[in-house]
Amino acid sequence: MILFVTLSLFLLSGCGQAADTDNPPEIAYGQDVCERCGMIISEEKFAAAYWTEGGEARRFDDIGGMLAYISEESEDVASYWVHDFANGEWIRAEEAYYVLDSQLMTPMGFGIAAFADEEQAQALAHGQEGIMIMPFAKLLDMNITMPKDLHEDHS
Repeated sequence: MILFVTLSLFLLSGCGQAADTDNPPEIAYGQDVCERCGMIISEEKFAAAYWTEGGEARRFDDIGGMLAYISEESEDVASYWVHDFANGEWIRAEEAYYVLDSQLMTPMGFGIAAFADEEQAQALAHGQEGIMIMPFAKLLDMNITMPKDLHEDHS
């Protein structure tokens, strides 16, 4: 009986736990590297991530890098995550409002900031020409591969 219990515990401990795609993947800032460009992820407010349907985490140093990777790799995604530019908190990408500003200095030059609150996104864009605000679905539809792709006319 003791052998059976020991063997059962050993087998159970060998089973990996499924990824919790209802929460963002962890990022070790200053250590983890971007899936697309290989740079170390260091600026929380621009970092993004997603879980694949298979439970693999993909981490990025720039929201635009995540969008470009998705366009280039076409994976089945379980959940997308971005940081609120205002407070650094993780939010589901589909719930955020995105400011596209070619003058905004982001790690890979995509110029994208995410906000949980639409009013905060509007405040960043207020009175400035050429800045767009859009939902995540529209960003995905743009099939972004390079920073310049974002700032072409997508009205």
